[in-house]
Amino acid sequence: MRPAPADPAARPEGPLVWVHSPDPERSRTALALARHLEEEREPVTLLLTAAARQRDAPRNVLQWPPFIDSRAATQTFLGRWRPDMLLWIRGPLQPALLSETARAGIPALMVDAEAETASLTGGGWRPGARRAAFSAFERILAANGTAAARLRRIGVEPGRIEVTGRLDDSRPLPGCHERDRADLAQAIGARPVWLVAGAVEEELAAIAAAHRQASKRAHRLLLILAPASESAAPRIARHLREEGFNLADRGEGEEPDEATEIYLADGPGEIGLWYRLSPMTMMGGTLSGQPCRDPMEPAALGSAVLHGAQPARHAPAFARLAAAAACREVRGAAELGQAVEALLAPDRAALLARAAWAVATEGAEATSRAVDLLRGMLERRA
Repeated sequence: MRPAPADPAARPEGPLVWVHSPDPERSRTALALARHLEEEREPVTLLLTAAARQRDAPRNVLQWPPFIDSRAATQTFLGRWRPDMLLWIRGPLQPALLSETARAGIPALMVDAEAETASLTGGGWRPGARRAAFSAFERILAANGTAAARLRRIGVEPGRIEVTGRLDDSRPLPGCHERDRADLAQAIGARPVWLVAGAVEEELAAIAAAHRQASKRAHRLLLILAPASESAAPRIARHLREEGFNLADRGEGEEPDEATEIYLADGPGEIGLWYRLSPMTMMGGTLSGQPCRDPMEPAALGSAVLHGAQPARHAPAFARLAAAAACREVRGAAELGQAVEALLAPDRAALLARAAWAVATEGAEATSRAVDLLRGMLERRA
């Protein structure tokens, strides 16, 4: 991998792709794209202009504040950075920016185009303004057929439009040590398992009640409880033992045996291990409105997703899963216990998990297509 440039404000050597993301909700798409490009033999640097700065950007991503839509500002930016191409991620179009980029002979690719994309900053009231703005793009990857139809009505040639779906915007999946996974899988054996990921103390009573309820159907049911914070683990262990549960504590070096009802992880550090061991995951924090983990994590790792009615900052991800019937919402201990009982049937859990996996990985093909087009456009510039 090429080292990051010493001066983050200097243009690095090699290909530079300017990625512009007017929609802050889609800025993470650029990071997922960057991770794909990091794996390529010939590294490409991305220069991201977005409203929100991304804290966990890969080393091949430079970040620069967005600027006003004017010819002068665009000329100054292009003169400073000399990008090889522009990749536009959704959001309202900026006519001055696009016209100056086209005037400079810089090819442009739009991805994640949706119906709302067909608008201009400032209203775009001039006749033909939208068609002129879209003429700057060599290719447009539409998120769905509705967006493609809208673009055709505006006057974009059908040959420049391709329906690929949304690009991947996921974070890297949490990993695990294979030896730990194999050892714990052997210790658990054929016992049915469910997981609470990011468990918070405010929800312990509901979790305990649900586990007792589901255990009436499956007496060997094992609950893996991964606390939201490592510091909470001792208090959670004490509370559950006082409730009468036979609990094994990983933080104390213990492993689950046949008598273990709840296995307590020592914090979020090994969450990737627990996702891989459990066929169903309840997202902690969603019953009480506390911060929760990204549901696309267990979804992408093949675990069925359960959640409460208060998903906090990951509401868009839960909405995507819900739209595909790829998760199950529960409201309180009784519904959680019933959902766990229902998913003890392997075919039901597998059906939900497959639907969730399809949603979590649906952007992979679109991202791969975008990378192929991006590479082709860069090769023509070389």
